[in-house]
Amino acid sequence: MRKWTTGAVAGFVKGNLLGDPDQKVHGCILDSRQAQGGEMFFALPGERVDGHDYIDAAWNNGAVLVVADEARFRGAGEPRVPESKALLLVESVFKTLQELAQYWRVELKAKVVGVTGSNGKTTTKDMIYAVLSQEFRVYRNKENHNNELGLPMTILNAPLDTEVLILEMGMRGLGEIKALCDIGKPDIGVITNIGTTHLELLLTQERIAQAKWELIDALPEGGVAIINAEDQFSVEKARKDLKHQISYYGIEGAFAEPIIKGVKLQHWGDLGTAFDVLYKDQRVTANLPLPGTHNVLDALAALTVGTVLGVSLDKGCTGLRELELSRMRLEIRRGVSESLIINDVYNANPVSMQASLQVLKERAGGNRTLAILGEMYELGSSAESGHREVGRALSDLGISELITVGKLAEEIAQGARLAGFPENHITVTYSREKAIKEALRLLALGRGTWVLIKGSRGMRMEEITAELER
Repeated sequence: MRKWTTGAVAGFVKGNLLGDPDQKVHGCILDSRQAQGGEMFFALPGERVDGHDYIDAAWNNGAVLVVADEARFRGAGEPRVPESKALLLVESVFKTLQELAQYWRVELKAKVVGVTGSNGKTTTKDMIYAVLSQEFRVYRNKENHNNELGLPMTILNAPLDTEVLILEMGMRGLGEIKALCDIGKPDIGVITNIGTTHLELLLTQERIAQAKWELIDALPEGGVAIINAEDQFSVEKARKDLKHQISYYGIEGAFAEPIIKGVKLQHWGDLGTAFDVLYKDQRVTANLPLPGTHNVLDALAALTVGTVLGVSLDKGCTGLRELELSRMRLEIRRGVSESLIINDVYNANPVSMQASLQVLKERAGGNRTLAILGEMYELGSSAESGHREVGRALSDLGISELITVGKLAEEIAQGARLAGFPENHITVTYSREKAIKEALRLLALGRGTWVLIKGSRGMRMEEITAELER
């Protein structure tokens, strides 16, 4: 392994280097304000902001190498490059970012764990990080930097001494995970589940399964696929795979026998879950600072990765207890009128919405409950049925009050009505401002209400949380 210089970077790709070829570089940025010293700044053109307008700012803030489109400088004479800085002119900044990530991936010599799924992939990534950090130097995507820009940036920002690199992989269509795997070259692949998110683009769950399985297809021969034994589509795909080692995890083992199993789930603290982990002849108690069966499954996926890489079950469970999650996922906040808010606003689909409603009901005990639910996107032709399904689940659980936010979310209210939920406990709103006003009114009626706030990312439901905290 070796550190890169500006000249070495230019040697990996087709381009014209101007300035100092001997400056050491480490890490990359797309925002000139994030420079701290020594980075590569990729001057990507965007819809609203063009990175080429911030080249000088990047240099001034400490970046040593700027990668820019050669076409932007044609006919303008040779650009001025400050002393001890460099400018690499290339045909495509975007393509160069991905190419350099491929080179750095090889330079690292790290094991790579790829993670995808319709639900829970970011949480699972964070749990894998917690488990593996007990034994290895680990690096992972920040938040959800899991696309064609975020993943190569994650690789390029991984320190030289990284031993395991965890790459969350998102997708919207066929071929996208394959493209990410071509850059990241995973050794281990984790699929949390295959649900109905992305039906808008992929039309059928079979095509979603095909898209997710691109991760497993990209593994080297003998690579390890870690699969949820409770997920029918995943297990069906796994049974047809003859090239890879399949390791199942689960609770009931509905569709396959888990190698790692979680049993005796019970509440632990305000929002935590305690459970026993069975692996071969071992039995270890895990204390997970998150609620819900779905999160226990994600934790079992992380422990399975740990066993593959040689982390003991004891150490893996210690890591889970110390788990630090990405923001806006099942956070407990204290709100007005002594309410307890479950801030789960990072994203939403019918499966995750129902899981969070289950958490709300379980943790509230006998206390009054309020669900503030926004629209769910990317459901395609299943948009109406998906929202109504959530409404039926809410009614079956006996949630006390419902506030919906947005036109699509009206179908949640309709699903609840059709399931017998009382009309006088339903409030339909079309803006966050109106939802806040109605929530404050309901919370003023009694103290100690438990509140769930959830919706797709574009709904910006965290703004509701912020107002109710005040």
